[in-house]
Amino acid sequence: MKSTTADLTAETFADAMADGTGGADTSAGTMPGWVWALPGGAGCAGHARRVLREALAALDVPRDAIADAQLMVSELATNAHQHAGEHGPHELWLYRGTGQPVAGSTAGAANGPPGEVRCAVFDAFADAALPGYSWTSGDCGRGLSIVRELSGGRWGTRRTRSRLGPPVRGKAVWFAIPGAAGALG
Repeated sequence: MKSTTADLTAETFADAMADGTGGADTSAGTMPGWVWALPGGAGCAGHARRVLREALAALDVPRDAIADAQLMVSELATNAHQHAGEHGPHELWLYRGTGQPVAGSTAGAANGPPGEVRCAVFDAFADAALPGYSWTSGDCGRGLSIVRELSGGRWGTRRTRSRLGPPVRGKAVWFAIPGAAGALG
């Protein structure tokens, strides 16, 4: 597993989605992809944008898809910092959907269509509800609407575990990257 800049050597990280009783407590196989540690503090979003841009460019993802992905990951990393800042670790994941069933996901029973490229931000605040959108909330509350729009509605959450270091229970908020299908294949 890589935790530095976008080093894309082929590696896997453990997918902790089911404990055999339908819960989301222990490992259940592997999910090919890459993972990077995100720093705490205000630099979290900037680091996530930079690493994702480098990774997707190395995979020959079109520039417009990279720009949209950077905006989406910036929103999720900002949420992780603002709402789960004390609930680390924070991680950035990049992986391809497999079409396999996934327990603990809010948006469908499969890990995305085969070939769909996904990005996720993990934090250890598993029980936190996602902030809702409010027209009256001023400058806050619009980020997930942006993610929903740019991902074509292909986003959600899943209870899972961290991929770097000792496994820590938490959640991953993920989104599909339209225009990047097949980039990891």
